Amino acid sequence: MTVKDLIQSIIEQEKNFDLLLDALVSKKEAIIADNYNLLEAAIKNEQKILHSIDVEEKKRKELIKEFAEQNSIKVKDFSFDELYNSQKLLFGNDTKKIEKVRNELREKALRIAHLNSQLSVLVEVSRNIIKERMISILGNGKRKLVNKRV
Repeated sequence: MTVKDLIQSIIEQEKNFDLLLDALVSKKEAIIADNYNLLEAAIKNEQKILHSIDVEEKKRKELIKEFAEQNSIKVKDFSFDELYNSQKLLFGNDTKKIEKVRNELREKALRIAHLNSQLSVLVEVSRNIIKERMISILGNGKRKLVNKRV
């Protein structure tokens, strides 16, 4: 296991984050368009990408574990940040590249969090719209569009 393997793993995760951002945007657009089929496709795609992210995360933790053992470094939770911050000198000339990729990952993670919060609001608004539709269709009195007795 080398530093290059770790960097490659981080780059793969960055690609996964890009895919996740695209999937979240698709999901948002499907909710706004009130298109159930698009929403289902976006959710399936998001689940597939989340699985890829999880697999890559496990792979990176194994790489960190191997790297730590090879270099006699004690790491508690096998996070890249912990390894990198404790032993920057081991990364040599790759430090700038690592910093660049880490900053890009942080930015994408913030964008993902922002999109998730937007989606939470959209889902809540959609629930209220559905509730209002149901009340107008099956509601009480003269506002009712459908007679339940039929």
